[in-house]
Amino acid sequence: MNKSDIVIRYIAFSFSLALYLTLLPIILSYSLGYHIDFHKFIIYKTGILSLRSTPSGASIYIDGKLIPDVTPARIEELRPGTYSVEVKKEGLFPWQKDLTVRSNMVTRAENILLFPILQMTEKVSDRETDDFFIPDDRSQIYYMTKTGLYKSNIDGANPRKLSSYSSWPSGILGKKLSPDGKKILYFNENGIWVIYLNDLRSIANGNAAEVEEVLKSSNIIKDVFWHSGSNHIVFVAGRDIDILEIGKGGGKNIVTLNKCSRQPKGLYYDVYNDSFYFNDSPSGKSILYRIDLREKLFEKFMERIKKEFDIIYDQK
Repeated sequence: MNKSDIVIRYIAFSFSLALYLTLLPIILSYSLGYHIDFHKFIIYKTGILSLRSTPSGASIYIDGKLIPDVTPARIEELRPGTYSVEVKKEGLFPWQKDLTVRSNMVTRAENILLFPILQMTEKVSDRETDDFFIPDDRSQIYYMTKTGLYKSNIDGANPRKLSSYSSWPSGILGKKLSPDGKKILYFNENGIWVIYLNDLRSIANGNAAEVEEVLKSSNIIKDVFWHSGSNHIVFVAGRDIDILEIGKGGGKNIVTLNKCSRQPKGLYYDVYNDSFYFNDSPSGKSILYRIDLREKLFEKFMERIKKEFDIIYDQK
C-alpha cells in the first residue's frame, strides 16, 4: 500500500467519523422525540395529536394545510404550540377547533361528530300549533292550538282532541308534568296555568282535559316546580318563594315560604326529597340555602307543637 492510499483512507475514515459524530446526536434526538430547528438553532421536544371522528375517513387540515392522514389519525412529531385543526368530509358540516400541542404529551380530540348538511326534517303535524309539550318519557306530544288541546304519539300518529280550550298565554317560559302524570303546568312572567288530564268529570262532559289559570301575579315569576304530591306548586315570584295548593275552582291557598333579600338565583327543586335550593345575598354575599318541604318533616313539626300544647294545657 503506497503512501497516497494511506492518506486517502485516513481522510475517508476521519470524514466518516466526523459525520457519524455529527449525525449521532441528531438521530438520537429524533428517536427520543426531540427535533432541531436549524433556523433558530434550538432543540425542542415534540408532541402528538390524536383525532377520531364519527364518521371516520375525514380529511385533516392543520393550519390550513391538508395532511396525508385521515381520521382516525395519530399525528406525531408536532412542534409544541397551538394549531388550527379542521376535519372535513363531503356532505357533512366541517369541525374546526384550535388545539394546543404540548411537549411529550398527547392532545386528544376523539369525540368529533360530523353532522350531515342535508338534515332529515319531517312534519309531525299539519295542525297550526301555538306551543307544545313533550313529557320526559317522550311517549306523547301535547299540542296547544287555536282550536284546542290535542295529544298524539311522539311521531305525530293517533292525534286526539283533549279540550276545546284555546286561550293560551303569550311568552310561555316553561311546561312541566306533575309527578303523578295527571297534570301539566305552564307559566309565563305573570301567571301559572294547570292542565288537568284524564279527569272523569271533564270526560263525561265531552272533554278529556280541563285547563285552569291558578295564579295571576303582580310580581315577575321566575320559575315554577311541582311538589312530589302533585297537589302543590312551588314558585318564585319577585323576592318571594311561595307554595300554592291547587284545586279546581275557588280560592287558592298560598303560603310564602321565604322572603329573600333580592330575587333568588340558582333555583333547583329536588322532587325526590322535596327540597328547594336557592341562592340569596342577605349580607352582600351569595349564600346557598335549602328549604325542606318533606311531608314527614311537617308531620313531626305538627306533632311537636301538639305535644307542647298538651303540656301547657295539662299544667293549667
